[in-house]
Amino acid sequence: MMWLAHDLLWLDRSLLVAGTEKPDLPDWVTSGNGPVVVRRELVSIAELVAVGVRGANKSERCAAYAPLSAVQSSLTPYEITKAQAWLDHQDRFKAPVLQALEIVAQVLDGHNLEWGITGSLGYELATGDKKIHAKSDLDLVIKAPKPLSKSFARKLLKELGELPCRLDIQIETMTGAMALLEWAGESSTVLIKTEKGPFLVANPWEGGRQL
Repeated sequence: MMWLAHDLLWLDRSLLVAGTEKPDLPDWVTSGNGPVVVRRELVSIAELVAVGVRGANKSERCAAYAPLSAVQSSLTPYEITKAQAWLDHQDRFKAPVLQALEIVAQVLDGHNLEWGITGSLGYELATGDKKIHAKSDLDLVIKAPKPLSKSFARKLLKELGELPCRLDIQIETMTGAMALLEWAGESSTVLIKTEKGPFLVANPWEGGRQL
């Protein structure tokens, strides 16, 4: 199976592999619980997938590689959205990030967009582990295999309006991901993140010039 950036993978962390820059993984990585997050990186070894590991706090973040055979289950950001676990969250009406989600969900659903929840909120909704706080960002991804116009991006941002927390929406194309805010801007090119690195492109649904 091919997993994509932001997908959550459950596996035995003791089977994680370190990169060449850091030959040893910290104990909190290999002995910890919870899923790892797929990273956007082209891995030369076919049996491995690039992942990121969350620790108990923001300072604990680690890049690693997971053997495909070790993955026990997975969850995509879009599946997290469809489960709508935030509707039963105890802080639904108090946490700024959840208040923002209520507003954003209505707008995105109103345009029949396929969207997913990532970041700390996505992790918490998927696992039940407390990750969000009063200053948490709302991190989302919109699946866009077909082009979304700049005018639509601007219209979307206008409809979202002022929110109680910072919003970061990434648009996922067939070639990589870009920020909705940047695509809605006036620049003739936009930065798109791919497995091979960042590119500057005029059309995010086509190729571009690597930075």
